[in-house]
Amino acid sequence: MGKLFLVASFISLLMADCEPNIENDKRVIIKGEIVDPQANPIQAIEVTTSVEGYVLGKTTSNTDGSFEMVAPESYDQSFLIAINVDAGNNYTSAKIFRDEDEIGRPKIYDLGAVTLRPTSNFTLTTTRNSTTSDHINVQINYLATSCVYDFNNGLQEDPSLCYEQNYISRTTNEINSNLDLQLEVIRDIPLQITYQIDEEPATTVEVTPNQQNFEYEIFY
Repeated sequence: MGKLFLVASFISLLMADCEPNIENDKRVIIKGEIVDPQANPIQAIEVTTSVEGYVLGKTTSNTDGSFEMVAPESYDQSFLIAINVDAGNNYTSAKIFRDEDEIGRPKIYDLGAVTLRPTSNFTLTTTRNSTTSDHINVQINYLATSCVYDFNNGLQEDPSLCYEQNYISRTTNEINSNLDLQLEVIRDIPLQITYQIDEEPATTVEVTPNQQNFEYEIFY
């Protein structure tokens, strides 16, 4: 009986440590407007506030792009406002952190206009037409589809945190002589594809995905 009590107490302590620190009877307002690069409103975009994975509030943008919600206040350092994260709806995402100083914590988080860029589902395939055992290496350089903001900096884009340079590299082998690479990239932004067949000189081409679904194929 004593052992069971100790185990139950230990589990309770673990759960207590994992729960977010919520300020008693305190609430914050999060509001703003979601637009595209041409300032057109975007509707049905999910906005959440969370602490260490615990969702404190959730809403979606209206037809005019506006959103507003009331959520519990938390003094955790990981207080996060997430916009369109893992949504898969062909727009970029945004994550907004706030100052950890209790004195500087606002009661109203007015984000103003948050711009999301349209994305493209980009697919690159390679097809080997030759009867030789040539292999091809492909590298795609592209921009990530997420942006991280500091609320205190007025949601200014920091090049080191927004749409960072990224790349993916793959090589065929005896088992898989063709490649099929799928990425979500920012639409209308050029990406670079560099490919090399065995020891031949590398070739670099610039491709601009300008549609929701964009395919590019390399024959070798």
